[in-house]
Order: sequence, then structure tokens, then C-alpha cells
Amino acid sequence: MLNILLLFIGICVIIAELLAIGLWIKVKRQYKKEQSPKYSPKTCVIIPCKEIHDNFKENVEAIFNQDYENFITIFVTDTNEDSAYKELKKIISKNQKIILTTADSIEGCSGKIAALIKGVSIAGEVDVYVFADSDIKPHKNWLRYLVGHLDEKDIGATTGYRWYFANNIKSYLISTWNLASVLPFFFPIYNYTWGGSTAIKKSVFEKLNVVDHWRKGFADDLILTETLKKAGYTIKFVPKCLIENSAGDDTNNFLKWGTRQFTWMKWYYPREWSISFFRVVGMKMLMLLGIFLLIFGYTLPGLMMISSFFLEMIVGWQAISAIKILAAYPKKSFGSSLAYLLLMPIAMSVIAYNYISSAFTNEVIWCGRKYTKKEALSNKI
Repeated sequence: MLNILLLFIGICVIIAELLAIGLWIKVKRQYKKEQSPKYSPKTCVIIPCKEIHDNFKENVEAIFNQDYENFITIFVTDTNEDSAYKELKKIISKNQKIILTTADSIEGCSGKIAALIKGVSIAGEVDVYVFADSDIKPHKNWLRYLVGHLDEKDIGATTGYRWYFANNIKSYLISTWNLASVLPFFFPIYNYTWGGSTAIKKSVFEKLNVVDHWRKGFADDLILTETLKKAGYTIKFVPKCLIENSAGDDTNNFLKWGTRQFTWMKWYYPREWSISFFRVVGMKMLMLLGIFLLIFGYTLPGLMMISSFFLEMIVGWQAISAIKILAAYPKKSFGSSLAYLLLMPIAMSVIAYNYISSAFTNEVIWCGRKYTKKEALSNKI
């Protein structure tokens, strides 16, 4: 009886990994057939900025040098004493389509949301808002691809996602961690708006009273996602809007950052967090169980359970293969596919660590401010 139960669990492990492989194959075939969008309304790009970080000047210039005619850009800092404000003043002094301003203080919300609200309030007569982060370095067609799909039926918002281009073993690990989190974006039931690259029609934004929902929160993208989905809108992921982010190679800081992401998910989407927790952590626990089963003579179920380690490698191979085809960057810029294959099981272990850590985390420290679960849930829609 025990042996049958263990065999059944082993079969479930294999099916789960084969499903992930199959989904990546499906994504690759489905999305590479997409046509280039032609919708190009008047757009306002709003970028909250706080202090200067690596590649700041390059990122800013990449944002306002888009191959898109009809747009303005608004940069918003906390104060005019912020180092980002002073640097932006130098960079944009000769560009009439760029506005630099400071956020108004709003009690009960994060500094980033206060900056976004200020940007929206002064955007003027535009058709689309785009919300972006200053640590992205988009390619020249990013804005065209991101905005272009908003005229499709039932689309409430479009979103891109970050991509970390790797140059050493640590950054490859971080990039593989990121790759593992991309798959849900391709499926509207699971995806969400990513705050670093999101577009929404002004009419939809105002209809849903997003500013009112934002005023008492701190996770702009999660609040926007919840607002859109409760109103019945679809969020469309645009793989050509995977855009360069600087990951660095500080794995300790990245571990803390990853735990923060999953903590927010736990607070805002406890059901999805729970499902993902048991899937990711459970697979790693079963892999360890497989090792013990081999030691105690349960050879077949043990092999079936530890097979997830090798199947995760195939997941990594299929995933990076799909990204190279669907993203807008040259294939060679993504580096070695072999590295993603070999590192995927390790990256999944890191994600399991993040989930476990987030289970015991009851506060988040972000940009020097501490947030609690009570604050996060005070704006539930």
C-alpha cells in the first residue's frame, strides 16, 4: 500500500514538471504568431524617481528617446532636493516634451504612489497613461509595443516585465530566478500589471477610480491589478516589452528583495500565494523525500521524485528558448542557454526559500519606510 502511494506521488511530480514544459512550448507557438500593433494614441509616460542609481542617465535617455511620436514624459521625485531631481534637471533641460516635478505628500500611501498620482494630475489631454520605473532601460520600440495592444477587445491594461541580462554566475542565477517567474504572465487568469512597465487607457483608469484605490496603499501594481480584474478587464502581457533591468550580483540583497515580492503577494493574493507556496515548496520537499526513499530501498518512487531536478532543467531550456524567440532583443544578448538549463533547479530552490521566508514575514521595508500587513489590507477593494 505504501509503495503504491509513493508511486502515485512520483507520477504527480513528473506530470507537474511535464505540464510546465508543455506550457512553455504552447507559449512559444502561440505568441510568435502575434502581429505588430498599429494603435498609437497620445500617451503620457510617468516615472517616479528616488535618488540616483546605476545607469540612471542611460535609463532616462532610453525612456524619452522612444521610436514613438505622440508622447510626453513626466518624471516625479519626492522633493527638489533629491539627487535624482538635480540629475534630471541637467538631462532634460533642452527637451520640451519632458516635465520634471515633485510629488505632493499624501498620508497613507507610499511615496511611489504619491508620485504616480501627481503625474496623472498634470498629464493633461492624453489617451493613455504608461507607468514605468527609472531602473528600466527599454529598447526603442518598447512604448509602441506596450501601448499598441490597448485597442484589443476586453484589454484593460498591458504590461511588460523585467529582464536581467547576465554576465557572470551570480547574475545568471538572478536572471534564471526571474525567468522562472515569467510563465504566469502569459496566462491572464494568473498575470498582473508590473509597475515597471504598464499601460492603461485614461478612460479606463478614470472609470475605475484608480487614484482613489491608490491613496491608501503602497503596492501600486497589485492594487491596479485587483481593480482591473474585479471590473472584469483582462491584462495582456506583451513579451516584446520584456525590458532590460540591472540586477547586479549582490545575491544577499536579491534574496531580501525576492522575499519582499512574495510577502506582498501573500498580503494581496493569499489564495494564489498559498497555491504557489505548496507547489514550489512541495516539489522541493518531495525531491528531498526521493533521496531518502532511494537510501531506504524504494528505488522507483525515489527516482520518480528526484526526476523533478532534471525535468526542471528542461523547463529552463524551453523557457529561455521561448524568451529568445518572443522578446525584442537579439538572441545572442541573452547569453548561454546552457546556463539557464543548469541553474533552473537552483533558482527554483531560491524561490522556495523566498516563499518560506515570506510565510514568516509580517512587515516590509521599502525605500526606507516600514509597511505592515494591516496597512496593506486597509485598501482592499
